Amino acid sequence: MTAELYGRAVPDALRRMGSPAQALSVESFTRTDGADAGSRRIRMVNGPLSVELLPDRGLDIGQVRAHGVPLAWISPTGFPAASVDDADGRGWLRAFGGGMLATCGLRNVGPASDDGGERHPMHGRYVSLPAWVVRAEATAEEVVVEAVTREAAVFGDDIELRRRISMTVGEPVLRVRDVLVNRGSRPVEPMVLYHLNLGWPLVDEGTRVTSPATEVVPRDAAAARGADSWDVFPAPAEDYPEQVFSHLLPPREPVEVAVIAPSGLTVRVRFDTAALPGLFQWRVAEHGHYVLGIEPTTTPTILGRADARERGLLHPLAPGEERALGVDIAVEGAAH
Repeated sequence: MTAELYGRAVPDALRRMGSPAQALSVESFTRTDGADAGSRRIRMVNGPLSVELLPDRGLDIGQVRAHGVPLAWISPTGFPAASVDDADGRGWLRAFGGGMLATCGLRNVGPASDDGGERHPMHGRYVSLPAWVVRAEATAEEVVVEAVTREAAVFGDDIELRRRISMTVGEPVLRVRDVLVNRGSRPVEPMVLYHLNLGWPLVDEGTRVTSPATEVVPRDAAAARGADSWDVFPAPAEDYPEQVFSHLLPPREPVEVAVIAPSGLTVRVRFDTAALPGLFQWRVAEHGHYVLGIEPTTTPTILGRADARERGLLHPLAPGEERALGVDIAVEGAAH
């Protein structure tokens, strides 16, 4: 497939511009109003694909638009500064803005959890950690932003996440590449989940999900009520308790999950089960919370760190050792 910008091969398109900035850019700015006033933003533009990055949330991803069509669900909270260490351990929900990517971890995934006498907040602390942006550039070959985020404590674990988010010019694919590094002096046991949040108009009544799963298992009674239709999104309702399904994946191979709207608009999430052996699907179909979550993870549990330890799902990272993770998000069928 030849990379194109607005119907022309990339080299030909670039020759027709006074500057590549007509179609390719990386723009940094600061929010000046509202609950997220003072927070940094970076906008990546690759022709018709526009991506908002959130450096003050570990370089997570906010809204993504293809030909102006929004793909991600944005929650009622927006993206205020996150405070996760509150009394009930649910501060993550009070600042969960949704967006294309909310990273869970780096030491807990799921509800608040006590592990070895240490309290871990819901979905970990990552969304409260600012990143150091070390590169932000648009070239004739790619649009790329790189950053470093660190979760550390005196006498505790010291984990660095080096993130690279890139798009090849003319290709509607967003690539997230992470490297976990143990910067401490003793082994650590990281947990990471990529909480990808898709919304309307991609997510609509009749939107289909295809999965490489060998089996799809409901988390609880609420999910069991939707077990026969996990792959078809329902119409919005006044009340729709959240449903979570665990997808049992083939081991150690590249896989793809596709989310296909009735209009043909499609998002494909690709990852390797050698690094991300678990996958959860989250859906809520009520007004204001009409959202589909696709969630690859390093640890196939959504019940917290203590459960992961009990089930032998925590894998140590030695001092100085690195571990590579990542997902690709490809877009097809966006209207011009």
